Amino acid sequence: MRDPITIITTVRDGDAYRDRYFSNLRQILGPGDHAVIVDDGSTTPLTTPSDWLNDPRLIVLYPGKIGRGAALNLAIENSPTDLIAIQDIDDLSLPDRLDRQVDVLCNDHNQLVFARAVSDPWRPTLAALQHFQPARLYFSNPLHHSSLAMHRSVWARAGGYATDLPCCIDLDFYLRACCVGKARISRLSMPLIERTLDPGTRHFARIPDAFYQKTRASVLARYRPDLPWSIWLAAAKLRELHLFLARDAR
Repeated sequence: MRDPITIITTVRDGDAYRDRYFSNLRQILGPGDHAVIVDDGSTTPLTTPSDWLNDPRLIVLYPGKIGRGAALNLAIENSPTDLIAIQDIDDLSLPDRLDRQVDVLCNDHNQLVFARAVSDPWRPTLAALQHFQPARLYFSNPLHHSSLAMHRSVWARAGGYATDLPCCIDLDFYLRACCVGKARISRLSMPLIERTLDPGTRHFARIPDAFYQKTRASVLARYRPDLPWSIWLAAAKLRELHLFLARDAR
């Protein structure tokens, strides 16, 4: 039997996906696994389906509107296990997701372990587990936050999720986990989640692009001095220069 793991979910006004989400939990949770849900100030508080009311594997917290970073920290603080997996309420985990990620984490706790999504474009690869330099995130972010699994110790060494950012909370955490907590980024090559891609249902997709880009630039600048030179940093600089020249030409 594998080590137990806890699914953590933060939600605000996600009732449209409630039944599908809880049905998915039934499919993926093992006997020793748990789920911790933090309702981050939904207009109508999230209700638990009747067949989950007495299930000891489920914890639901209602702290009010505290923000996603604080909600993630609260969920992890209340996790009954040291292994943590993140899942948004509007996404789904495939049946073997937890088994695969626990297997990787048991070999090395000092990792952020991601997975591909069913909707990702196919790319040839021979490696079952790919490793990413944190500098890769300066060019683009190929990692799905809803596929992340990790050991609680990585979260603790990184100082938890930022509670003062309006967006880019996950990007900030990945870079801090690597730069401060000295963790590695890994991704399983097989698709293990299904994502909801409709931007109309995703809170952070509604953030104005200029505001998002400003926050992202601030986060990237914060950790750039801690990273060694990389081809990814050079490529990101070239992209920034190209965009600047294109705007200036207008």
